[in-house]
Amino acid sequence: MEQNTPKFRLRLNLFDGIILIAALAVGAFLLWNAGKPQAASQDAPQSAPSTVQYTVRFQRWREGTGEMIQPDDQLIDNIKNFELGQVVSTETAPAEMTSLDHKNRIYRQAIVEGYEDILVTVQAPCAIVNGSIQVGGGFDLRVGTTVYIKGPGYMGSGPIVSIQREVAK
Repeated sequence: MEQNTPKFRLRLNLFDGIILIAALAVGAFLLWNAGKPQAASQDAPQSAPSTVQYTVRFQRWREGTGEMIQPDDQLIDNIKNFELGQVVSTETAPAEMTSLDHKNRIYRQAIVEGYEDILVTVQAPCAIVNGSIQVGGGFDLRVGTTVYIKGPGYMGSGPIVSIQREVAK
């Protein structure tokens, strides 16, 4: 007499199939990621040392307070303490804001009474790392980026409005 032992048969429902496919995908990704060669260090500059001059627009300061910013002031990033460079010059301009003209249904630039904007030109040594200009060992300069800066006796914020790089020879 023979024993009636059923053969092993794998029966998967939809949920088990999805879990099995996900586990195989994660395993394949981990194997692929482990086989890639390590990238070179991104901290090394990719170009010759140079200097950069950039302009920051400090917005809506009370009239007369722009005189606190003097040439040769050292500026520091207020968030991560990067050294951002040395003030070369300052220029004041009337503070402006965008307001809606309800009658004509358009936006207009309006002057804010009692306030001024200060255009601060800063000079700093820089390096080109992965296609971006970095000052202070890691702060990326980009036009339009808002920076938060502190100097001796003041703090301010505003967008970077221009960047000019000079290559050292």
